[in-house]
Amino acid sequence: MTRASHTPHPGSRAADGPVIVISSQLAGSPVGGSLSVRVLHGAGLETCLAPTVAFGRHPGLGAPGGAAMDDAAFRSLLDALAATGAPARARAILTGYFASPAQAEAAADFIAAARAANPDILVMVDPILGDGAADGGDAGLYVPRPAAEAVAGALVPLADVITPNLYELSWLAGRAITSPQDAAGAARALAPAALITSAPARPGAIGLMVLTPGGQTHLETPDAAAPGGRAPHGAGDLFAARALAARLTGASWEAAARVGAGRVSHVLSRTLAGAPALAISQGSLAAPAPFRPLPYAPPASGRATRPAYALGLDGAPGGWAGVLYDLNGLEPPSAVLYASFAQALESGAQVIAVDMPIGLPDVPLAHGRSGRACEQAARAMLGARRTSIFPTPLRAAFAGSSRAQVDALSRAAGGSGVGAQSFALFRKIREIDAAMTPQLEGCVFETHPETVIAALTDAPARHGKKTPEGRAERLALLEAHGLPRALFEPHPFRKSEALPDDLVDAGLCLLTARRIAAGTALRLPEDPPRDARGLRMAIWA
Repeated sequence: MTRASHTPHPGSRAADGPVIVISSQLAGSPVGGSLSVRVLHGAGLETCLAPTVAFGRHPGLGAPGGAAMDDAAFRSLLDALAATGAPARARAILTGYFASPAQAEAAADFIAAARAANPDILVMVDPILGDGAADGGDAGLYVPRPAAEAVAGALVPLADVITPNLYELSWLAGRAITSPQDAAGAARALAPAALITSAPARPGAIGLMVLTPGGQTHLETPDAAAPGGRAPHGAGDLFAARALAARLTGASWEAAARVGAGRVSHVLSRTLAGAPALAISQGSLAAPAPFRPLPYAPPASGRATRPAYALGLDGAPGGWAGVLYDLNGLEPPSAVLYASFAQALESGAQVIAVDMPIGLPDVPLAHGRSGRACEQAARAMLGARRTSIFPTPLRAAFAGSSRAQVDALSRAAGGSGVGAQSFALFRKIREIDAAMTPQLEGCVFETHPETVIAALTDAPARHGKKTPEGRAERLALLEAHGLPRALFEPHPFRKSEALPDDLVDAGLCLLTARRIAAGTALRLPEDPPRDARGLRMAIWA
C-alpha cells in the first residue's frame, strides 16, 4: 500500500526541521550517506546521519575496512535518535544502503513511528541494491539477497518516492524491463512517485523517467561519462540527495529531477575519465548546473515507443496557453494551460516555441531606436502585419515598476520610449528572462505567430487575428497542418485564463516548434547576436 506524494508546506512544523539520512558512512569515498549529507548541507538543509555501515572506502575499490553496524546496535541507535525528537520535526527521511535485513526492518519501524508523530514527513527510498542488465535477476546485486528483499518488502511500501536505477526497478518488479511503458507500469505498482535513472535513451544520452500521480515524463541529457565507460561510484547518491533538496524547497518532482540530473552531469564533466570516484568539491556542488536536454530526434528504426512532445506557447491572462503535440504520433494533441513559464519547462516537451522575446538588448539598434535585429528581420516578412511585432525594450528599462519609470529608464539608456503594448508584456518577459539560460537554447525557441503564417503561406495573413475573418483564416491553416478544430472550438478555457486568440497563437507557435524539430524552420537573422547574459536573440518561423 502506497501513500500520496507530498511536500511539507512552509508553515508546517516540519518546514525547518532536519533531513534524516539512513545510509552508509564512508570516510574516504564521496558516496552513500556521507555524500548525501554533504549535498543536503550544501543546499542549506540540516541533517542527521544514522549510519548502517562505517567503511574506510567504497567496497568496489578493495577491502572497505571498518564494519557494518551490529543489528542490535543499529536499532538502538535509531531508538536514541527518535528519543531526541528529531523525527517529529524532520522534513524528510532519505534511506539508502542497508547491510542486513534487520537493518532495513529497523529503519521501517523508525519511519512508521516518525510518520505517526509527523504526518507531513516526506520519505524517499533510494533502493541501493545493484546495477546491471534490467532483467530482473540477481546477477547485478551487490547487497545480500535477504537485505534486498527486506528493502523491497519493508521500506519501499513506506516510500512517497523511490529513486531506483533501471536494474533496481526490474529487480523490485521481479521481471525484465524492456521499454519505458514497462518501467512506468513497474514503478507505479511500487510507489506514488518515482525518479528512474538509467532509463531507456538514445545512444550518447542518459535517460531519466519521472512518474507522479499526475503524469509521466521521459527526459534525456547528454552522457557525460567516457564512451563505453561506467559512471563513477556515487552518481545515484548525488542525484537522489540533490533532487530531494530541490523538492523540499518547493520544486515539482519533474523540476527536482532536472536539478538532480543537471548536478550529476556537471560533476561528471569535471571528473576524469576512468576515475573511480566523483570529483566532489565545494565548487562542483555549488556552481550553476542547469539540466541540458537533448533536442528531439526521430527514432532511427522509424518505430517510436514513447511520446516526444513539441509545445507551442503564448502568454495568457492566467499564465501560458499551450498546444502540446506528440512528434511520434502516439498521443493526440492537447490544449494546455500553465500557471508559469517554469511549469511549461517541466512539461517534458523537447521543443518549445514561445511567442515572447528571449534575450534583451543592452544598447539601441541605431538612432535611439529600441528593439532587436530579429524583430527588424521579422517585420520585413510581414508587410501590413509588421506592426504586430513590438520592439523589445532595453534591458535597463526592466528595472522599473511603472510605465513612466520604464519609459524614463529606456530613454536614459539611449533607447526610445516604451509603448503601452510593450509595457503590458513586461511581466511575461521578466518571467522568461529569469528562467532562460544558454543551455536551454536546444529546447526553447522564440517565435511569432505572424511569421510562421508568412513562412508557411509565402504571404502575411490577410486579416487581423481578432477579427472573425482572421480567426477563420488561422484556424484553416492550423487544420491544414493537422491540428483539429476541436482543439480550439469551442474555446476550452475561461477567458480569465486564456483568450481564444491566445490558444490559436499557441497553435501557430506549435507549427514553428514542429518545423524546428524537422530542421525546416527559418532563423531570423541567420547569425543572431547574443545579449549580455549570453542569450541568443533570434525569431524562428
